[in-house]
Amino acid sequence: MNDALLPAIAYAASTPRLAVKFPDSNSDELWIADIKACNPEGKCQVFRDVMFAESQGATYIFGIEHEDGRPRGVRNELAEQQQFFIEFLRHQNEAWDRALGGRSAMFPGSEYASQLKVSAAYMVQREHLEDVILGYHNRQGEYVVEMLEDSGEFLAHARSVLSFDELDR
Repeated sequence: MNDALLPAIAYAASTPRLAVKFPDSNSDELWIADIKACNPEGKCQVFRDVMFAESQGATYIFGIEHEDGRPRGVRNELAEQQQFFIEFLRHQNEAWDRALGGRSAMFPGSEYASQLKVSAAYMVQREHLEDVILGYHNRQGEYVVEMLEDSGEFLAHARSVLSFDELDR
């Protein structure tokens, strides 16, 4: 099978770094972390400076709140880089669907599984976060933004993955 067609099975986040506090809020912050995505053969791809927004114990991949995956209010090159990463995650979900022979609908959350795995990898690094905000196309083709509270199952899985530095060894 072509490596490009193998969906990632493991994601890890580097230690996050505070980028900025949102000017209109006392509690909302923008953080950045590098994300490593590895396929079943152990081949990994690293995405540098992926942006995550945090607000009141919840996090989301910055830009995912928009259907086009493009964050607002940041420099053009940063917005393009973030949009590329979000498109990568969406393609990962499609790759899983192909790998399962189109049966991914049997698995709840398959529309946003890659996004949730990345968010959980980030959340492991930021121990106080409990909820994740997701943006995805549902089975009816509508773009939905919703909060998944108590993402404990995905966090437990993310904790079982090797660390960012160990993942591709």
